[in-house]
Amino acid sequence: LALVCVLVPGVPGARAARAAEATVRQALESAPDTARQHATSQDAVSQDAPRQDTASQNAVSQDAPRQDTASQNAVDEAEIPAVEPAAPPPDGPELRIGFSTSSLPYVDIVNKNGLEPRLVAAALSRSGYRVLPVFLPHARALELVRKGSLDGCGPVGRHADVVGLALGDMYLQYRNVVVSLVAAGLDINTLADLRGLPVAAFHNARVFMGPDFAAMAAANPRYEEQVDQRAQVEAFFHRRDRVIVVDERIFAFHRARLAARGVGEPVRIHRIFPAQDRFFVFRDPVVRDAFDAGLRQLQESGEYRHMVR
Repeated sequence: LALVCVLVPGVPGARAARAAEATVRQALESAPDTARQHATSQDAVSQDAPRQDTASQNAVSQDAPRQDTASQNAVDEAEIPAVEPAAPPPDGPELRIGFSTSSLPYVDIVNKNGLEPRLVAAALSRSGYRVLPVFLPHARALELVRKGSLDGCGPVGRHADVVGLALGDMYLQYRNVVVSLVAAGLDINTLADLRGLPVAAFHNARVFMGPDFAAMAAANPRYEEQVDQRAQVEAFFHRRDRVIVVDERIFAFHRARLAARGVGEPVRIHRIFPAQDRFFVFRDPVVRDAFDAGLRQLQESGEYRHMVR
C-alpha cells in the first residue's frame, strides 16, 4: 500500500497531520483481503528467515571441527588419502549392514565410516535405501544375517559358507602379500617358503586365504593371527624375526602412520598370492539386486574408481 500524504489548505500543521493519518487508516481498512494476506506472508518470511540463517550457521559450526580433524588426519597419515565423509543418507528404508571391526582404511569404526561403508551406502542409495553400519566380527555378522538381525554383511570371500543367503557381485579386490624386512634377507616365492617361518597373519586368514593356506597354517607351530592390524604392523617392525601376511592397502596405511612417528625400515613385498575377490552377502535377494545395480552405476559413472583409488 502506498502511503498517501494529503495537504489541507489553511489547516494548521497538527490538523493536517491528523487528516493524513485518517486518510491512511481509511485506505488500510478498505484494502482487499489479498493485500492483508500479502502483508501477513511478508511477516511470516521475515520471522522464518532468522531461523534459516541460524540453522545454516549451526551446520557450518558443526561441520568445521570435522573438516579440521580430517585435515589433521591427512597430515598424520603421511599423505595417505583420508577417508572421505559419507554422503547424507537418502530418505528411504533402513538396512542394518555388518562390517568388520578393524581394517583401516576399509573400515573406520571411530568415525563410523571407511571405504567399505561408503561404497555399500553409495550403491544401495541408488535404490533409495539408507545404510546403518554395524561393526562386529565377521563370523558374528554372518550369524546375525542368518537370524535376520542384520540385512547383510561383508566382506566375505569365495570360500565362505553363505548357503541360503544372497551373494552380491564382487565389489573389491584385496591383495594380500607377505612382508619381510630387507635386513632379514628372506627369499619368499611360494606358500611353501612360509612353513618354517614365524608368520603373523590377519584374523581369519585361514578362512579367507583358501585351503592351501589353511594347511600351511595348521602345519606351522609358529603361525598366529591378529585381530588388530595396526598392532600387527607395529609388532612386525619391532620383532625382526617374523613375517606378516596382510592386505597391501592396509599395510601401506599403517606403515605411513608409523613412519610419521619415526618407526619403520626398508621392507620387501612378496606378492605370492593372487588378488582375492570380496563380496557382500544379503538376507533378501531384492536388496542384493539393488546393491549389484548400484555398484554397476558407480562403476559406469567413474565414481567407483575415485572411491577405491
